[in-house]
Amino acid sequence: MHKALMFAALIACGKSEPAVDRATGDPVQAPVGKHEDRHEPIATPAKLVLDIYNAGQKTTWGEAEFTAVAKMAGSASDGEARDTWSVRELVHHHFGATARAITVIGSDGRQAIAPPEWEDSKRTPILHTTRKGSLKFRWADETGKWGETVMKDVSGLEIVTK
Repeated sequence: MHKALMFAALIACGKSEPAVDRATGDPVQAPVGKHEDRHEPIATPAKLVLDIYNAGQKTTWGEAEFTAVAKMAGSASDGEARDTWSVRELVHHHFGATARAITVIGSDGRQAIAPPEWEDSKRTPILHTTRKGSLKFRWADETGKWGETVMKDVSGLEIVTK
């Protein structure tokens, strides 16, 4: 009898009811594949905030530091426009022509930027806004085409000045 109850419980646990939207009662399909932000509704734009680490000191950039540098033309893969800045231009404007970003900090940890990458005139390190109102880091080629995302939810940059 005990084995029969265990078997019945196992079978019952293996069956699942289809997901249903609680508000409408309509069936909901489970997401397929990798999660993509571009399929989410646009969030209310967050205020731009970026922690900057230089020579052991932390400062925070806000709207003023971003608007002091011209935006680049930029759009997501679905063609939707995004606010986009050259990290190189941001750093040079605020720290001088010899400064460079050495690390991008975000939700996936830390991503180093090697000197040859920073100095490569055929690639531009960029930050752009997302539908969630956060920042993403990636590289753009000399035509302005974006590469794959390197860092999501960027929260900071580590800068060195020479």
